Amino acid sequence: MKENRLFYTSPANEWEEALPLGNGKLGMMVFGKTGEERIQLNEKTIWSGWETDDDDDPQTIRHLDEIRQLIFEGKYTQADELCEKYMVCRNKNRERLPSFGSNQTAGELYITVPGKGEENYVRELILDEGRARVSYGTVIRDCFISYKYNTAVIRVTGDVDDAKIRYERENARITYNENEITSVGYLPMKFAVYIRYFKKDGTLYIFITAATSYRTDNDPCKVCDETLRRAMEAGYDELLKDTCDYFSEILSRATLSFPESGSKAEIPTNERIKNPENDLGLVELYYNFGRYLLVGSSRGMLPANLQGLWNKDYQAPWGADYHININIQMNYWFAETADMPELIEPFFELIKLIAKHGQATARNVYNCPGWVAHYTTTPWGYTALGAHPVFGAFATAGAWCLRHVKERWLYGGDKEILREFYPIIKGSSEFFCAYLVTDPRNGYLVTAPAGSPENRFISPTDGKSVSICAGPTMDICIIRELFEFNIEAADILETDNGFKEVLKEKLSKLPPIRIGKHGQIMEWSEDFDEPEPGHRHMSHLYGLHPAAQITENTPELFKAARVTIDRRLANGGGHTGWSRAWIINFFARLADGDKAYENIIALLKNSTLPNMFDNHPPFQIDGNFGGTAGIMEMLLQSHDGCIKVLPALPKEWKNGEFDGFVARGGFKVSCRWENGKAVWCEIRGRRNNVGCVMINGKKYTFNGNYTYSE
Repeated sequence: MKENRLFYTSPANEWEEALPLGNGKLGMMVFGKTGEERIQLNEKTIWSGWETDDDDDPQTIRHLDEIRQLIFEGKYTQADELCEKYMVCRNKNRERLPSFGSNQTAGELYITVPGKGEENYVRELILDEGRARVSYGTVIRDCFISYKYNTAVIRVTGDVDDAKIRYERENARITYNENEITSVGYLPMKFAVYIRYFKKDGTLYIFITAATSYRTDNDPCKVCDETLRRAMEAGYDELLKDTCDYFSEILSRATLSFPESGSKAEIPTNERIKNPENDLGLVELYYNFGRYLLVGSSRGMLPANLQGLWNKDYQAPWGADYHININIQMNYWFAETADMPELIEPFFELIKLIAKHGQATARNVYNCPGWVAHYTTTPWGYTALGAHPVFGAFATAGAWCLRHVKERWLYGGDKEILREFYPIIKGSSEFFCAYLVTDPRNGYLVTAPAGSPENRFISPTDGKSVSICAGPTMDICIIRELFEFNIEAADILETDNGFKEVLKEKLSKLPPIRIGKHGQIMEWSEDFDEPEPGHRHMSHLYGLHPAAQITENTPELFKAARVTIDRRLANGGGHTGWSRAWIINFFARLADGDKAYENIIALLKNSTLPNMFDNHPPFQIDGNFGGTAGIMEMLLQSHDGCIKVLPALPKEWKNGEFDGFVARGGFKVSCRWENGKAVWCEIRGRRNNVGCVMINGKKYTFNGNYTYSE
């Protein structure tokens, strides 16, 4: 049976049980309640806060040299104390500055329909139709959101003559007119939510849209009015067809199935999650749900945020912002492989925005050229340091975002992406060329002050827990990748010969990835002990995944990476959803399918909510996306110059097939396997270029297209 639906036999009591709908801009959470239905609404650009570059603290520049000197003298505690004072955003006593703001709910819609009976209750989310359906007694409710018409639609059949509708939203002017509810407010950005409804032939139709003044001069009220006019003129059937066609076309591009999985699709999804073992259909469903969520949360002006776009709060956890120290990157790990390149475009637009604002931060905070961004950002392009250096002093976050530009080039091969982003790539390189300093203890170029995201080490001089050092491994890996990408782009575009030589000279002085006393990849420039060896972040393994600096071609580092993961897990690592998802990808890169699958089970069992949302806790969507990426990484890899088919196949996945996965180089790959061995594989080149593929332990070269069959 095709695993394309979430299925329940009771209403949602909590938001984490409701079913998500989205078109990339608008969102709904459908509770499926009897009597009075609850629909929670979102519009992705409804944000408090505003655009400013005033969050940079000018005191930082004046203390950089002093902090560096303390680091190089091994006085880490004193350096840490100075960073807590000066290496922060301007108002260091607030976790969120007023200008930072938060994504906010668009309100709650309640629909009362006095249906006859509550028997035969079914609540389901049909993924490849983008549609939720609730049925019980005489009532059927269908809900979906059209991408083309940017309108959410609810159709209720049953006894609707006495149906009632109400809407709630704080800090908004709500007006009830005949067959219409309007809501208008200011954050200070203006926002509007419009709801229109009518009854016809015993059926209630509700049309909803929302808009804001985010980065536009258009009046949100006029936009909503025109949007609903167009949608209602097109009619229910047209909007439903548009939605079904939209989701089915994108989700059909890259499919996965376990034909003999013994599907348990008739068991309610919340029950299946409790017992994920021996349920390969649930793995297939998780894969499909992850792709569905990206389709539903990444279109329009903004990319998927920490919660995609589904947020019930006015002040969301972490503002439902854009953490760029792994979380937004993880959101897009699978997008190229799943043949969803258009869904990455909003992320590219955000990169352009932070590169613009990051110029001021580079100048104000570091007195450096180019641009820089730290651990988090907003729709306003926030790039300042954070409120505490343990998480906020991560200066390579913006450069990490550029890895997705590199991936677009590697998958698509279009020089236009390099031309478009070359000034931004160069701007990031210019910053680090200026920011890198020579560590007098070893002669290497390092970032300083710097930290490994959100982790701490024990100062060897006084045993205190600190976070600031010189040249943490992740920084160096990201900068190495950035400089190499900059050189490659300059070569292809035939430009910047002088700057290329500067980058090559800097590259030659970066420290290597090093192995520590436990046989692990060192996280910092020295082999420090750490107070939390099971920490959720595993930043020092950036070179293993998502980058390709630790591979089978570097056997000592490859072995050390495995030791690193084992130590993390032995000390309680992987306790957050996104962290567990990263571990799946690590084991896939290490070609250990059984351990990768073991962590998929752990992700499902320990970090998946009843509606299949990822649980940090609380809900964060990156674990869904990272888990989906890990499933694909187990079946297809192309990061080290050769396409690997079934590189990390667990024994539980005895038979299966995937179709339409994309490999770097622009190749479309499909495969069928039996008894753990590929029996058929087809590779189709989008460009007439030479490729290399590894199938069943044997390597083959081909030109353009290739078919393997046993």
